[in-house]
Amino acid sequence: MNDIQDLISQVGDLPTLPDVAARINREMQSESLNAKLLGEIIADDSALAAKILRLANSAFYGLSKQVTTLNKAVMILGFNAVKNLALSVSIHSLFKEHPDSLIDVKGLWLHSLGCAVAAKIIADNLNKKFGDEAFLFGILHDIGKIVFINTRPQDYEKALVLLQERNMTQAEAEIEVMGFNHQRLGSQLLDFWKFPDNIVQAIKYHHEPQLKTAKLDPQLQDLIRALFLGNQLAKALNLGKSTNPAREEIPKIVWQSLNIKRSQVSDIAGNIRNSYALLLEAWDMEGKDHV
Repeated sequence: MNDIQDLISQVGDLPTLPDVAARINREMQSESLNAKLLGEIIADDSALAAKILRLANSAFYGLSKQVTTLNKAVMILGFNAVKNLALSVSIHSLFKEHPDSLIDVKGLWLHSLGCAVAAKIIADNLNKKFGDEAFLFGILHDIGKIVFINTRPQDYEKALVLLQERNMTQAEAEIEVMGFNHQRLGSQLLDFWKFPDNIVQAIKYHHEPQLKTAKLDPQLQDLIRALFLGNQLAKALNLGKSTNPAREEIPKIVWQSLNIKRSQVSDIAGNIRNSYALLLEAWDMEGKDHV
């Protein structure tokens, strides 16, 4: 039995990737996705297209001129920025409250947005080309938790109680109750959805910033460390509501590989908080109930 069949047998049916995201992934896989086709795919969903344009014109991106078409958005923001924004908006639809769960799914989405903003800012500091990818990593990093919440809500609540009672890591508590952790579930789900391997690996290892393996090239390792640090800073700044607010120790290798001095953290944190507020406004979401 392979991993995904094993997971399906334990959690039930896995969620379906929203249509726009599925089409983008299919075209990426066939290597036929270009700016024109991306614009056409997004334009087929008028609500998504309107949201992309609203986000593109928001203070979060700080453009000097208004963007009125998807083609202009791609030209000005860049192909990867618009592609990852479209994927992020599509993924948001999966963050739904479950009637049998007390877990705050809106808070978890707001945390994912906070993590995405933080990871983007940290990655931009390292190399401007990395930021858009790091943003998508932040959006997706807890997707495994959403599957747990929607398929085994009561068991997942038991795991969250267990991590508090026994002072365990979240992964340890998830494995004890569910049989596997949210990193494994999330990465297998993304693989099932045909996301590129670098995204699958980033979600699989997002709690392991010190890991060195032949599967991860140096650039991807740096992006995983940006995601890890962004996750911890999002928790420290109370951006949204993670299912586990406890922060992990940040290894030296993270600071070193990201070229960040501890004296810079205060300025970076201020930038993250301000950018997060701008993104919430653009996304038309209220975050103060979760801050």
